[in-house]
Amino acid sequence: MQQGKAQQESVTPNKWPELNSDQKAAATAPLRPQLVVAGPGTGKTRVLVCHAAHLILEKGFDPERVVLVTFTRQAAAELTERLTEIVGPAGTNVQAGTLHHFCYQILKDHPETADVPSDFIVAGETTTDPFWQRWHEENEDWCERNDLKSYQQVKTHVGRVKLGIDTVSGRLQKGMRRYRKMLRKRNAVDFDDLLVKTRDLLQDNETRRAVSKDAGAILVDEFQDTDPVQYEILRRLGEDAHLFCVADGDQSVYRFRGARPENLQRYIEDFDCRKENGGLRVLGTNYRTSQAIYDVAESVLDRSGQIKSRGDIQAQNSGSGEVRVKACGNPEKERRFARDTVRQWLEEDRIPESEIAVLTRWNSRARELEEAFLKDGIACRTSSSDDLMETPPAQKLQALLQVIDARRREQGVEAPLAELLGQMLSGHAMAGLRDFQARSMPDQNLWTVFQTVASSRRARRSAHLEKEIKPLKRAYATITNLLQRSQKPRTTIGEFAEEALRELEDPLQLLQKEEEKLEDPASFPAIREAGRALRTWKADQVQGVGGGPRLLLHSREPQLTRLWRQLVRRALGIETDPPAPLPEKQEALFVRPAEEGIPPLGNEDLVFTNDIEGLFDWGERTGAFGREETPTIVVLTSQEFREAGGRLPLGIDPAEVIAIGPEDAAESPSVQLFKALGAATGPDSAQPLFPEYVMVDIEATSTDPRSCTVAEIGAVKVEDGTTTGRFSELIELPEDLSGEEAQTLRDVCGLDPETDFSGARPIDEVWAAFCEFVGEAPLVAHNGQQYDFKVLDRLAREQGTGAPWNATFDMLPAAHELFPDLNRHDAEHLKQEVVGEKEATAHRALADCLDQQQILGAMQKKRARRERMLAHESLLPLVVAALTYESPDPDTVTRDTKALLRVGHVWALRGASPTKEDLQSMLPRALPDRFRKDPLYAAIDEEELIEEATGIQPGLKRRLEALLSPFADGLLKSERLEDLLAHLTLWGEAETPEGKEVVTISTYHSAKGLEFERVICTDVHNNAFPPFFARDPAERRESRRLLYVGMTRAERRLVLTYPKIDREYERSITPFLEGVEERLSTSRPDAPAAGSPAE
Repeated sequence: MQQGKAQQESVTPNKWPELNSDQKAAATAPLRPQLVVAGPGTGKTRVLVCHAAHLILEKGFDPERVVLVTFTRQAAAELTERLTEIVGPAGTNVQAGTLHHFCYQILKDHPETADVPSDFIVAGETTTDPFWQRWHEENEDWCERNDLKSYQQVKTHVGRVKLGIDTVSGRLQKGMRRYRKMLRKRNAVDFDDLLVKTRDLLQDNETRRAVSKDAGAILVDEFQDTDPVQYEILRRLGEDAHLFCVADGDQSVYRFRGARPENLQRYIEDFDCRKENGGLRVLGTNYRTSQAIYDVAESVLDRSGQIKSRGDIQAQNSGSGEVRVKACGNPEKERRFARDTVRQWLEEDRIPESEIAVLTRWNSRARELEEAFLKDGIACRTSSSDDLMETPPAQKLQALLQVIDARRREQGVEAPLAELLGQMLSGHAMAGLRDFQARSMPDQNLWTVFQTVASSRRARRSAHLEKEIKPLKRAYATITNLLQRSQKPRTTIGEFAEEALRELEDPLQLLQKEEEKLEDPASFPAIREAGRALRTWKADQVQGVGGGPRLLLHSREPQLTRLWRQLVRRALGIETDPPAPLPEKQEALFVRPAEEGIPPLGNEDLVFTNDIEGLFDWGERTGAFGREETPTIVVLTSQEFREAGGRLPLGIDPAEVIAIGPEDAAESPSVQLFKALGAATGPDSAQPLFPEYVMVDIEATSTDPRSCTVAEIGAVKVEDGTTTGRFSELIELPEDLSGEEAQTLRDVCGLDPETDFSGARPIDEVWAAFCEFVGEAPLVAHNGQQYDFKVLDRLAREQGTGAPWNATFDMLPAAHELFPDLNRHDAEHLKQEVVGEKEATAHRALADCLDQQQILGAMQKKRARRERMLAHESLLPLVVAALTYESPDPDTVTRDTKALLRVGHVWALRGASPTKEDLQSMLPRALPDRFRKDPLYAAIDEEELIEEATGIQPGLKRRLEALLSPFADGLLKSERLEDLLAHLTLWGEAETPEGKEVVTISTYHSAKGLEFERVICTDVHNNAFPPFFARDPAERRESRRLLYVGMTRAERRLVLTYPKIDREYERSITPFLEGVEERLSTSRPDAPAAGSPAE
């Protein structure tokens, strides 16, 4: 209690937001159960936050005992941030989150009473989806008869059964028993279990009172979306805690998930909430929507049995507003109308992209709209395509981390490993594995079956997976590699995730698709030298040597100079947050703002220019060049410089100039600068795989690691990239060596058992010497997880010594990742294609180790090359903009330039680049529009580009890093990993950090809670509102509410559209709008009132 009182003394009244009389009465309501009915735009978020502040500052509640229940992480973060603005840092101590997250904490605090394991985990979709997908396949006929057309519908039905909404039949009961058994085996509960078990737990009065000690006040947002179990949890908590619920029954649109707007009436009856006793309050002023729009929206509702009556809510903006209906010929014409309308709003009315939304009834239509908008150069994002946790890299990483966490908690890993396989293999491969398991290995788990099929040709043939050998072996080596890496001591979650995302092979960046078309910046000596100069300058900035040298950018085209400055600032990580103000157009600009005047440039300074003569003309005018000292000058190739043959003006010492001439890179200056930045921030050369490691190879009598006789062990020790030791030993052969084994040694290894083993030592001596040579260094081999490491593990068991090395690394997955176009990835083929040595080496252990070391070196060079080329992908819109000012001939641009143009254009179309605000300030019109009108546009095929880019989201890599960042410093083998998995399952991504300033394309459901100045509601016809499947009155009422939600997203202008023909059927406007035709107008809306206390 004292914390709240102390905070009260330090808060000044002006931190409280403005409240109208209804809002203030609700925010300061007494400590009895409260229900606040708040329509769209009435300030419900403000009231909820202010009531929490009232409890902390006026009623003395400890912030840690205040619970804010929301339905999304983003909403929880917003509530906490707003509360902190009022009460100060104490606001961060409230418990803000979803009801599932709150229940998770309750069960963690009371596992024995709740009958759950103390170390239970929450099963996410990577666990539940494979189970129900397979059950649906096994029971397809039954599902068809019961109108369950997909496994997702089965999952939804099961959830509704567990929540007491639907009933269950015998067939599904058996499936649910298997499902519960599967969860128990994993020590897991699913989302519905979190609720059901918490509800049951709270029946115990002692437990309920214990929970109330930690939750003295529970404030619930969007209460109308609660299902029966959620309602019961809140009702029971309300017996001992202060309950404050904000709701709007008119916005209850999740009946299919179990939400019941009838819970509002139950709440009123259970807690005797009436206007007369101060328990029921209505916020009556809408600050968002104009009266004309709200009147039309409210007319679609069915008011029978509702708490609010028509007219209870009035818009503060009583102007006419604009509501327009447009009937289009078909869905394609409807999309074109929406696109053209948005284009007009952007160009003629200058409405920001973020203030425009287009809503549609179905996800498929949202994707079609997105494609149409992107092709027209309108930056947009769809609500259906931005779920980070649905992307393959995120799902694979989550499944992998579940395996590692199961190991950490000493739980069985076979089941989570099978789930990981489901993420990494094709549906055909998984079906083949399951069929082989049922026929040949029914008593074995799927992971054991997978190992067998991956390593045995006979098993692959039986499973009909001969053609899947490459993905099977790659998946096995990748998983085993990463599990070995996870055992490395002191590995952090962030370090491991970075390695895992790279080895899981899903492209995280658009430029990876263009990789083979790009030249390595380091392959050009002058660009490499320019990159080193930039790296030195940046290092001196960090270390503050002599106050730091200066970096000057120069071009006769001032707009180019500004664009280069932003490119350099962002690439070198010196841009501030918020960004530093953009300078005015000038011929020359310092990357860091210079002090007043321009002191002469010195020897430590660095200059980039595309016009050396113009630079010295500028220097003479400004006095920037002193007589005694000259800066290092990098000359970016301009057309004039090429025509002059790369000659420098008289009097300039060539030793002080890095001239990037045509022989170095036939690119424009902006592309050369971009490449120099890649060379500056990427690795200068190949980096060692580990500081110390041992490359190993084994020669034996067969390819079966379980039974082969080892004939030779070879190894090479590498420290800091340099070979420091070699090991090569033949091993005494057994007397009972078969003739077939002897012939294998002759044919494959080039070893004659009769003549080559006279000096061989016994296995125990060789093994001891090998272990001493290796020490604790990691082992590296090609295809090692399938063969070499298995043989060595077997020898360690047979010798009874254990393995001294701390990790193993198989080169095979990295070879697949770095050289995906090769048809083979065996060591011999890699040596020929990657190293470039065509002659075969003697197939002996040490010789193979040396070959593999060469291959690894080539792979590390390729990885360093990739890092240099992909380093600054998100900044490419700046390069595209710069190229429109340089205007190179489209017929002469290089493959590199075309690739950078393609990727930069996609980033600009998606509005995802961190440079978007820079470009908005510097360019007279949006970059996609400017580029389309430039001759360079002819160098790309935009339609093909958009189609190719649909599989990769711009900014995916940065979004994944942001998602993991709160846990990145935690140790992988610690409880922080469990916290991360709970975070991913219960929360997911807070919000998309990219693409905020874009047009929103959303389904009606996903638009709930958002607001925009202008909205287009599409699909407003009689087959969508109500949908054809809405057979009962409750479904039709929810369809009315869904249309109401969509319409009330609009503040000033609303357009309703529908196709007259759809799928060859005639459509008409929704019957929900019958009788309001006279309210639909095309007049312009009045301006909204300023300073309104809205949400």
